[in-house]
Amino acid sequence: MVLLLLSLPLFAQEWQQQRIDASSNPDEWITKTNQWISQYDEGREFEKLALAYALQSEAYRYSGNETKLIETVKEGLRFAKLADSEVASALLRINQTWYQLQRGQLQQANASVIYAIENAKASGSEDLFIEAEILHAQVMQHAGDIAEALEILEGLNRDAYSAIPKLQVEFHGLIGIIYTDVGAFDIAIEHTLEALEISKEHLGQWDTSVLEYNLARIYHQAGQPNKARQHFETALEISREIEDELGVAYAMFRLGTLELDNENYQAALSNFEQALPQFRSAGAHPMEAETRLSQVEVYLATQQIEVAQQELEAATSLINTLNDDGLKQRLESKWSRYYEETQQFEKALTHYKSSVEKMKAVQENLQDKQVQEVMVRLEIKEQETTNELLKKENQIQQLALQEQQNSYYLLVLAIITVALLVVIISGFLLQQWRARKNFAELALKDDLTQAPNRRAIVQRCKKELEQAKEQNRSLALAVVDFDYFKSINDEFGHDAGDRVLQRFAQVADESLREQDSYGRLGGEEWLLLFLDASKEDAQQLFKRLQEGLNSQPIEGIPENYQITFSMGFTEALPDDSFDELYKRADDVLYDAKKSGRERLVIA
Repeated sequence: MVLLLLSLPLFAQEWQQQRIDASSNPDEWITKTNQWISQYDEGREFEKLALAYALQSEAYRYSGNETKLIETVKEGLRFAKLADSEVASALLRINQTWYQLQRGQLQQANASVIYAIENAKASGSEDLFIEAEILHAQVMQHAGDIAEALEILEGLNRDAYSAIPKLQVEFHGLIGIIYTDVGAFDIAIEHTLEALEISKEHLGQWDTSVLEYNLARIYHQAGQPNKARQHFETALEISREIEDELGVAYAMFRLGTLELDNENYQAALSNFEQALPQFRSAGAHPMEAETRLSQVEVYLATQQIEVAQQELEAATSLINTLNDDGLKQRLESKWSRYYEETQQFEKALTHYKSSVEKMKAVQENLQDKQVQEVMVRLEIKEQETTNELLKKENQIQQLALQEQQNSYYLLVLAIITVALLVVIISGFLLQQWRARKNFAELALKDDLTQAPNRRAIVQRCKKELEQAKEQNRSLALAVVDFDYFKSINDEFGHDAGDRVLQRFAQVADESLREQDSYGRLGGEEWLLLFLDASKEDAQQLFKRLQEGLNSQPIEGIPENYQITFSMGFTEALPDDSFDELYKRADDVLYDAKKSGRERLVIA
């Protein structure tokens, strides 16, 4: 392998760095490789020609020119075969796989990545083999086979190592995506932040924009919309700067979903309408389908029923060409809601039944033993899923009762269908319960601190908020975030950082009143719940927690080192939902951070 590379003066031992350069300055490298291709084609130097095409395909991939990318790959593979160049073949197959993943062509992507692995093995380049295996894991993740993806990555983590920053970024980035899939947001954020730091130091802006986008998605799914918006906007800014139109569309779409969450329908629709043409132009079929379904949600919410139907029909035609159970489940759910809005209850029931079946297929991929072993350490969403299914089951029963007014025949049909649906859902819920009952206690505790975890404290907050409204009691929330916590980890090590979090849990346990609660949201962020507490109580608690945190030495932390945190505190208003209350507390926490840290800000 070394002799092969040394025989190519242009690429001598530098093709990995040249790939990074091509990703950072794609237009420059498209021009440069065009010159090389012309030169090597004229000289019939097929091996160099194949490698030049491989680098050019990399440049086209990062420029967003998908059409030229696949044309370059096909031409490059022809010369790689003539030259018997395993390195060029592997590089070209890797870019071919990325192209197919973008379009939701999962079977083709799997075939391409298998070729890439075989070529990488034959090339003798361990780094190239690692890259192909990471991509194989990503294909499995896209296909919903999380167990297989984890098995591949665990094997690499055990048996292989690469010092190449690009591969470290891809490894940690994909781990982050997979942990997000199973709801392990803390771990997902940790890996994605690590990938982002490496990218900023060693790679180009394209990779950084992708990681900013991925990090934002994790924060969004973890219920932290402010942080999600911040990172989506950063991804959008970088994408615009490097003229990555597809990257702009991704960020615009996700910002639209944030607007949709806040019921800002016009702003959401504007974002979706800007993103959709780019997805269509690039052939990014899964994202086109996601966008169309989100537009349907807007149209149904704003009672634009005819437009919703047209969009649903377009989404159906597209999704039927894709092998994506998640999209198909969402599609059936939207059709069910459409028929509910148009008073066609029998059809609504049929589509909801299909939606449940597809949800079951998606969930089964998360019930593999290997995935369960991961989920034992994480927050499990079983209760939320159960509640949602039971709520929907109740809605369908109500629809069946309304059908009674139309005809006796439809009533009988609806009752039979509901009965079958209840059996299906009951079987599904029983399966979920059996699979997860052994993990119930763990699912409510944070492994590191033994404090209540995000799921536990959020459930408690929602329950207490409802009771406070019924009993006319006052309730308040506070969000706590450590100041410069990353510096503690970097300077004294992660073990020391873990002990700081454990100390905070101990101090909170001792300082809070019996009726109050607390829990770890993730990372260094905590949520505190107060009943019948005033702003003065909040100030006193802030002082007690701060003093208690530094009252005794923490192993690994110098005694003269002052650990501080910031707190945002807000009292519930009569019409507050939990999300509104939490957002207000999170906003004033952000104000505390901006105004100098180590302080309490009260909304």
